[in-house]
Amino acid sequence: MSKTKRFLLIFLQYAIFLGLGIILLYFAFRSIDFQVLVDNLKHTRYDLVVLSLFFGFGGMLARAYRWQLMIEPLGYKPRFANTYHALIIGYTANYAFPRIGEVTRCGVLGRTEKRPADALLGTVIAERIFDVLVLFLLTILVILLKIKEFGGFFSQKVFIPLGKKFGWLFDFSIYTWILAGLAVAAGFFLVYAFRNQIRKITLVGKIKKIAKGVFIGFKSILYLKRKQAFFASTLAIWVFFLLMTYICLKAMQPTAHLTMVDALFLLVVGSYGFAAPVQAGIGAYHGMIALALSIYAISWSDGLAYALLSHGAQAVSIIFMGLISMLLLFLKKRQTR
Repeated sequence: MSKTKRFLLIFLQYAIFLGLGIILLYFAFRSIDFQVLVDNLKHTRYDLVVLSLFFGFGGMLARAYRWQLMIEPLGYKPRFANTYHALIIGYTANYAFPRIGEVTRCGVLGRTEKRPADALLGTVIAERIFDVLVLFLLTILVILLKIKEFGGFFSQKVFIPLGKKFGWLFDFSIYTWILAGLAVAAGFFLVYAFRNQIRKITLVGKIKKIAKGVFIGFKSILYLKRKQAFFASTLAIWVFFLLMTYICLKAMQPTAHLTMVDALFLLVVGSYGFAAPVQAGIGAYHGMIALALSIYAISWSDGLAYALLSHGAQAVSIIFMGLISMLLLFLKKRQTR
């Protein structure tokens, strides 16, 4: 593939994801009172916003430390500074392409530490699976804390819509499932029968190499040398982000009365918004947070004002820290040369 075609493909992917985010933003903001939005932002306590970002920075440090612990079973221990720089650069990359940050941080750390990026990718995949499990447990926790309000929100806004979206999977007859199973079995048989020819394909060899490295990295979570430090750092990550959310709520008058339990609820809901396939949850995060705040009788305009403040503050801080990390790694590489 030529450089021009590769550039056009990258630009097209960026435009599609960005366009989706803009559409979500449009539907979220199309019916709000912008004067209310401006007034909220004018009367915000930005000293508290800055303080909340310090807790967010603490969460990033704890996440970098946990990733370092997960890499140790692979047989090498990267420097903490390099691990942090790679992590924050990866988070910065997510503002360009959804989920590309995982690959980016492995590539950055692989180059700075002279380690295989495919094995590092396995640790990131394991980390993400573990985070999904923690998010699921936190979801159960917030539902139990206020089952009437939070339980109703998740059932009406999350679980029921997901059930309608993927319910078609259970509408097929038993014969359809049998045919699908036979098709999968036939595919495995063909791969096995022509395995020697398939091995000669260059692309297959590269995929196999990457898959092997990912598998090795994924096993790292089973052989952690410091399990207590791993779970302590995981707890620290969520505590730091909870405090960041709580203090940011106190910075804006319509949300200042909310409690720490409410902050935990919004942290969980916001995490689902960030998981949307758009740049850093743009649009999806704003809509879900405003929807979640509506159960407190907070208007849609006020809810979006808070979502815009919290998301925007995080975006500015992450991109700023990411640029600093890029500069520091560049200067270090130049000095080494």
